[in-house]
Amino acid sequence: MRIILILLILIVNLSHPLRAKIASVIGNPLSQEIYFEVNKDTKNYPASLTKIMTLYIIFNELAEKRLNLNDRVYFSKHATYQQPSKLGISENDYITVDELIDSLIIKSANDSAVAIAEKIAGSEKKFIVKMNEFAEKLDLRNTNFANPHGLPNKSNLSTAYDIFILSSNIINDFPEHLHRFKKIKIKIKGKNYNTHNTLLKKYDHYIGLKTGYTRKSGFQISLLSKNDDDYLLGIYFGGNSAKERNNKINFLMNKYSNTKKIKNEYIKRETLENKKQKTKSYIVQTSSFKKISKSKKHIILLKNKIKILRSFQHQVEKKGKYFISFINVEDQKLAKNICEEIKSKKLDCLVKAS
Repeated sequence: MRIILILLILIVNLSHPLRAKIASVIGNPLSQEIYFEVNKDTKNYPASLTKIMTLYIIFNELAEKRLNLNDRVYFSKHATYQQPSKLGISENDYITVDELIDSLIIKSANDSAVAIAEKIAGSEKKFIVKMNEFAEKLDLRNTNFANPHGLPNKSNLSTAYDIFILSSNIINDFPEHLHRFKKIKIKIKGKNYNTHNTLLKKYDHYIGLKTGYTRKSGFQISLLSKNDDDYLLGIYFGGNSAKERNNKINFLMNKYSNTKKIKNEYIKRETLENKKQKTKSYIVQTSSFKKISKSKKHIILLKNKIKILRSFQHQVEKKGKYFISFINVEDQKLAKNICEEIKSKKLDCLVKAS
């Protein structure tokens, strides 16, 4: 009876896809400021988000001139044996580096990941060493790569925060390649391939870095949005479906994009207030008479007695029963000095902030 019960439990467990613990990070990829996080350091299977590191290394090889976009990448028997998703390129056939990059982003081709790993490092194993060396350089503290594509491997682990840092480095170090992540379809060897990221088709402000899925990882995404020059990066791990993942990341991105706008508006208002305080002017009141004619005569008197007052514009305003003559001065110290000069001539004066 006990054996039957154990078998039933195993059958029930195997009949349901294993779910990764939900984890998410939303932040600014340029400053790496985090606006929202949940389970950000929980280790999970990164699935095809692994390919972000593969892409980072490709972009670095291109930058260092060790690789060119028109270089041929041949597919070995080992590369052709990879599990889907893949292009299905025949052994000893090739595509260009340019096409291969698109195949990693759009098709998420596992055979392409192995083919480029072998071209860059000589073997998949040597490439994995390079991946982990880069992970250490980029300070991905909770990440270990075991393959270049993200197919199930218990040693291939990362976190939402580490993928945020990795994606941020792609954005900061290789902005010239960001346009590639915006593509929704490509054509390689006469075949058309469409992106797995349907958010790109719905919203213009999204730049799709990468999606991923395995039974153990759940549905994942690294997603970049751009409004004018304002970037927001979102990572989501552990969705139960592509639709759920897309809805949740879209909700979070909209929420924290609005939060950031409100924050920016507050900063703008605060800056304006500071500017107002810095440019605050001072009034040097020079007279107060019941008749405007006397105020005007007093202004002439001041200009004759004190030369510096000739360079200021004197104004007269009626306040209650009196006509007030005054000048505006931006610097408080200057205003006080002018007032002292007027008083030295045995005339009245008063300094007030405007």
